[in-house]
Amino acid sequence: MQATKKDPYSESSAPPSQIEELYQHIRTFRRFPNGYRAIHMHFSILDRLHQQPHHRRAIATAFNKLVNSYEGKLFWTQNFDFFFVCKGCPTSRIEAAKFDAIRAVNDSPVLKQIIDNSKDDELCDWYDLSTEYEKFYDFVEKLRRGINEGNAENESQAPNLRTLIASLDQDNTPVKNKNPQTKVEKKEQKTVPSYEHLFQKSITPPIGPIQLDKLERNVLNMDMYSLIDEQNICVVVDKMAPQIVFTKKYISLDEVNDSILPGYNISGDKWLFQRLTETFDLKLMQALIDYKSFPETVLSINMNVSTISTKEFDKFIAKQKSLSDHPLVLEITLFDIMSDLTAYYKAQEKINRLGCKICICKMDVQSLYVLNRELINVDFLKIRWKKNYLNALSHTDIDRIKEAVKTQGKMRVVLSDCDSEEAIKFGNELGIVMYQGFEIDRLQKLAKPS
Repeated sequence: MQATKKDPYSESSAPPSQIEELYQHIRTFRRFPNGYRAIHMHFSILDRLHQQPHHRRAIATAFNKLVNSYEGKLFWTQNFDFFFVCKGCPTSRIEAAKFDAIRAVNDSPVLKQIIDNSKDDELCDWYDLSTEYEKFYDFVEKLRRGINEGNAENESQAPNLRTLIASLDQDNTPVKNKNPQTKVEKKEQKTVPSYEHLFQKSITPPIGPIQLDKLERNVLNMDMYSLIDEQNICVVVDKMAPQIVFTKKYISLDEVNDSILPGYNISGDKWLFQRLTETFDLKLMQALIDYKSFPETVLSINMNVSTISTKEFDKFIAKQKSLSDHPLVLEITLFDIMSDLTAYYKAQEKINRLGCKICICKMDVQSLYVLNRELINVDFLKIRWKKNYLNALSHTDIDRIKEAVKTQGKMRVVLSDCDSEEAIKFGNELGIVMYQGFEIDRLQKLAKPS
């Protein structure tokens, strides 16, 4: 049997820096860059504990399966940043590899903080080299020049976690300098984007069992009505005023966090947060009953599968039916459903008997063509808008998503977390007509007669 030739660019045991190799590689297809893609992952922001050799191996393994099929090559920088360059690889496969790579270090408190602050889109940069070759080439050339000239301690000048946090305030404060020329020159030689915008002023630790117990006891004893917010889910077609389909009532987690347990991130640990949201379910239902706070339209609320089997839920449904003629929409996360499918199907039978509707929320857009809404018997699918969809999705992905929207039903798919006009434009191109988010709130205010 012939031995397989070892490819140094698919191995995780990389030399300290492979910027020179990356530079030479992209020069080989400079005249014909069609079909090539590149992804740059900023793992240099991780704390030193999560930049160990076994992390490097696990991250590389996530991409190694794409190396042979798509002419893929992996490149590491001295400070643990990572590049992957390939040809003809579907974006969805690169995206899947990216998630596997992130999963290899997902217990890092730095990474958790980034994800909790919805900054995970900024963890990596995507390049379609068919159209962005010169931009990527210039970027790599600057990195290479910085190393060769000895102007940078490492490729991206991203310090470790301790020095990064310590320098945040200094970066935003004007510095009086006796020799400003040398400082200006050094600043101009910085060759990659600043990482400071990924972080808050400090890394907030997630809650543990002790903090969870304290938080639950406080939540059970407080009036939550003042912490309930609402957003309308609306149909937005062309330039018509938004038309309300249903109204979402939810507890503001940020306000709960700030008022009851400042200094901790209540959603940092997924399993403990899941337990905490069960308490929020009970308080939200009680507050809506006590204040008879039911909208004139259809009401939508978050709900855990475990809560549906409780007596409190039965009492709430009975009261809701007496105060509203509309069915209730229960929003359940895909994470909760997949955690215990048996419990979910039991809850689903009960929900159907009660005449309620089910919405699976917090989904990625690619899930649309993977998940069969009718097979799992749900009424709505809610997709979270992310800005990186604009660059991460290929034409093939877009076509598949458009077809999925048609198959699922236009009035069954919601694009949530819409914070800009480009989110609405993106959804319209996919055939989506229902939206939720601050941009919808703004459009509703503009549509109101003054």
